[in-house]
Amino acid sequence: MAIAAVLERKVASALRRSGYSNSGTTLVVGASGGPDSSALIYALHRLKESHGLSLHVAHLNHNFRGQEAEDDAVFVAEIAEELGLPVTVVKEDPHAYQKERGISSFEQGAREMRYGFMARVAAQAGAKAVTVGHTSDDLAETVMLHILRGSGLYGLRGMGEVSDWPWPIDTGGLKLFRPFLDITKEQTAEYCREIGRTYREDSGNYMWRFTRNRLRQDLMPKLEQDYNPQVRSALVRLARTAAEDLDFVEGELDKVWQGVAVGSRGKVQFSRAALRELHPLLQRLALRRGYILVTGDSTRLRESHMVAMEHLASEDRSGISLELPGGVVLRQEFAEMVLTLRSNQDPRYPELDGEYSITLPMEAEATVAPAGPWLVTMQAGTAGEKPDWAGAGSEGEWTVCLDRGAIGDQATVRAWRPGDRIQPLGMQGQKKLQDLFTDRHVPRAWRGNVPIFDCQRGIAWVVGHRIAEWAKTSDAPVVWIRFSRDGN
Repeated sequence: MAIAAVLERKVASALRRSGYSNSGTTLVVGASGGPDSSALIYALHRLKESHGLSLHVAHLNHNFRGQEAEDDAVFVAEIAEELGLPVTVVKEDPHAYQKERGISSFEQGAREMRYGFMARVAAQAGAKAVTVGHTSDDLAETVMLHILRGSGLYGLRGMGEVSDWPWPIDTGGLKLFRPFLDITKEQTAEYCREIGRTYREDSGNYMWRFTRNRLRQDLMPKLEQDYNPQVRSALVRLARTAAEDLDFVEGELDKVWQGVAVGSRGKVQFSRAALRELHPLLQRLALRRGYILVTGDSTRLRESHMVAMEHLASEDRSGISLELPGGVVLRQEFAEMVLTLRSNQDPRYPELDGEYSITLPMEAEATVAPAGPWLVTMQAGTAGEKPDWAGAGSEGEWTVCLDRGAIGDQATVRAWRPGDRIQPLGMQGQKKLQDLFTDRHVPRAWRGNVPIFDCQRGIAWVVGHRIAEWAKTSDAPVVWIRFSRDGN
């Protein structure tokens, strides 16, 4: 059978599965001018009457290949004009976009810029979905990239035929439609030749500074030659199996979600007790879903971030936090874990704008001394007899017990200074507080307000985090100390 008939039959089937057939649907067609997107425009145009489609072509000139990029833009506009289709062509600068948003990867910045552009075109055209020419080769390469980065099930799933919009903006339910996932790149080029149409070759596809290009031109051919001639098909099958597994476990998460988390865009609160009752896989998916609810997207969330989130969820201590991509913070509280945008978070540490002298008590009676926004409650005693006022605060967080003889009679409560060091409990040498904060995932914005309990011998306690080895309790008299805000 001629490739034209095969390809168009597969596209027609994808239209029916997606619900975009015979419904008067408007689709934006993302077009680069290459064989994949050109074949997509031609095939959808040939099917538009029989399937009740309205098409709008969109092309973004990434402005980094000089005249070649200009020629691509002209080529796409000419195709649309010849076919009688409306077209939007825009030029934007991915380097400026990357710099403005602090994105380290050029590829990631260009991708976000491209999807933002297509979402705007879709809104103007009243489109239900944006369709792109991703092929089965693209799917296989995406899965391999995710494997190399250390992926979970979501990465192994790769790309779906119809998926939610992949860029973190409110698109009102706009979908991304990929009808070519059962079609190879070789077939799209053959289709164009068979129907007598031309396409452009993008020199950017051969630039080795891009990871995907190296994988496409180097790793995949080596795997095909030396290990498995059908490696692309094997990766596509893996993606489909992962998608089926995810459909099942996401359904299981749906059943328990309301008992585990509450929240919406910007902030999600998890019940620590309910989260821990879940199977580890459901815990992971719940944390990932929470991140997506906060940001609208999971593009920047890597497997290393997921591992760090799971580790934090297993901790029993409150007041610790983890910084995540996209300005998100995961924070442990007493009965909850909170995922929130940094701009929305309720800081654990108020501003500490001075130095406050504290006289340590000699008597076994509670005394309270103010230290800026903090109240410091203290009482002399023994290590085995915790005062009633110490409450539920656990040692090492907001309430500690220190050796009275080691810390002396006077202390200063102050903010962290660059160069500060502590001999952490259990260590022989000293450690910079900057490194301690990094190890404990303290957000940079909080560090300057973490109270430091400083004595003549040195820093005895980084409040909420770590006491000094030399200040730990012994059989000698001790002093109990608690930091609180407004008596809490």
